[in-house]
Amino acid sequence: MILPGHLAAALLASRAFRVDRHASLLASMFPDVIDKPVRWLFRLTPNDRLPAHTGLVWAVTTGLVCLWKGSTFGKGWFVGYGSHLCCDQVNAYLNPGRIYFWWPFKRYRLHVGPTGVHSSLQDFSRASLLLELALSLLGIWVWFRKERDYVKLEGEE
Repeated sequence: MILPGHLAAALLASRAFRVDRHASLLASMFPDVIDKPVRWLFRLTPNDRLPAHTGLVWAVTTGLVCLWKGSTFGKGWFVGYGSHLCCDQVNAYLNPGRIYFWWPFKRYRLHVGPTGVHSSLQDFSRASLLLELALSLLGIWVWFRKERDYVKLEGEE
């Protein structure tokens, strides 16, 4: 997934699980904010899904966020981060690469992945781009529907 799909998934998940939307949206971007520069700029990992696209970093950051911002924000973080990992796992079935969820506790044959935005986008199949578009459109529809309902409720008072 790319930015629109991750944001849409986090929005939908935060609504479904009734958790802090802002925390979910922030957390949905966290794995890419860490892993893309580590791979694309510094070339420290074989692909752009290590180390933050793992269960270990998900658990550690959720714990730290709970301590720092409280459990309400922490639950939103947990859901948003989880939505990112789930989307990327689905996407891994449609494109090269995968999620190394149990890294560093389990050994994986690591996919040598892209080194930038252009090469990353070349890894996307037509099916994954259609999935991205559908998820993004659903997220936009839910967002505007929710905002419209909010404005209507506010105007009734």
